[in-house]
Amino acid sequence: MSPIRLIALAFCLGLPWAAQATDIDNGTTLVASQCQSCHDNSIFTRPDSIIHSYGALQRRVKFCESMSKLHWSDGQIKDAVAYLNQTYYKYSK
Repeated sequence: MSPIRLIALAFCLGLPWAAQATDIDNGTTLVASQCQSCHDNSIFTRPDSIIHSYGALQRRVKFCESMSKLHWSDGQIKDAVAYLNQTYYKYSK
């Protein structure tokens, strides 16, 4: 097999594991329709926040999704995290 075909094959096989782009608009919808049924926006800006990093935000969204039995996909969780981080937390990844 030619080197170009090997590179193309490696690239194609790697796509499923490539970082998925987030959809901020979808995250906005998910948070508005699900998270805000229990929380108002003040929970994201309170002074005694338990969220101190991007990783902590990811873990908390996964925890809340699980406890609420929402059955979100990994992509939906990433979208909600991206929206919350962009809007409220501003942590680097």
